[in-house]
Amino acid sequence: MVVVKLKPFNEILKILNDYIRITVIGCEIGSGRCMQGGLREAKELAQFLKNNGKEIVDVLTLGGTCIVEKVKKISFKDTDVIVSLACGAGTQVISEEINKPVITGVSTLFIGSDSHKEVFKEYCIACGDCIISTTGSICPIARCPKSLRYGPCGGAINKMCEVNNNTECVWFTIDKKLNDIGKYFSFPEIDFSDYSFSNHPRRFKNEL
Repeated sequence: MVVVKLKPFNEILKILNDYIRITVIGCEIGSGRCMQGGLREAKELAQFLKNNGKEIVDVLTLGGTCIVEKVKKISFKDTDVIVSLACGAGTQVISEEINKPVITGVSTLFIGSDSHKEVFKEYCIACGDCIISTTGSICPIARCPKSLRYGPCGGAINKMCEVNNNTECVWFTIDKKLNDIGKYFSFPEIDFSDYSFSNHPRRFKNEL
């Protein structure tokens, strides 16, 4: 899931200084799961904006704002500006499909997992060249502060990361996982990074 963080309401209000009629859009897939930008937070933001002199045209959620077909079905003709609580991708989809100003009410942080909607952990940075089949399904690119792809840096002390010293070095975690499943890490199995996979902006097309 994409993990986001809701911006302070006063910061959003400042950006909306030149606008009166506002539509607030939440997203239940990522932002809502984080409890940072679903319908509940969209309603809370709308009430705050209304209390500060703004006219709220609509408050809604599309389920997934990164789905173009859903965005195209909505009319925003009475709205001056759209406040999106979707992730960066969803917000940009709205902007591309709707000829209205769109501002974001969240900061997109990372791709990760959640534990009871309280703790969110980063697991993936969408680098485009996944190697986790050879590292015990644990990603060193996302989970090592230095994104070391071919083994530990040598700075770990008592198996703990020298950058985040309250976290086990991910390469020790990988080694332990591989031992548990009867495998081992072999350097030749991982090719050198092909950074063409992570050129921005990226695009993927299904071959139907």
